Amino acid sequence: MKLTTPLHRVAALAIAGVLAACAAAPNPKPEIESARALVTEADQSGAAEFASADVQTAHDRLALAEKADASHRDDEAQRYADEAAVNAKLALARAAAKKAERAADETTRGTDTLRDEAERTETDTQSGPDAPTP
Repeated sequence: MKLTTPLHRVAALAIAGVLAACAAAPNPKPEIESARALVTEADQSGAAEFASADVQTAHDRLALAEKADASHRDDEAQRYADEAAVNAKLALARAAAKKAERAADETTRGTDTLRDEAERTETDTQSGPDAPTP
């Protein structure tokens, strides 16, 4: 069929434009899946113990991303998924920092205990039964 009338040409251009717009729309699914994996990792790592607000925000943003995706609001879904991923990463980082801080505190306490024990042993040795009395 030949496109000879202007109406046919306009219709063909309109259809081509609609198809191009659909093809160019962002697909938020990969971002949502990535955010979901990060939120799950934050949950499983115990990050909520140290960064509960960040974990909750990540969950909230992920839910908003899924809702926007279901409504075909792709740009909004992608933005919420990105926010969920950032909040989950932040929660993981804060939890890791707190865990490292706790480990450092425990190491310091252990070192202090060993130092005290060494000093006590040295003092006991010097004031033992064979030590000269001043």
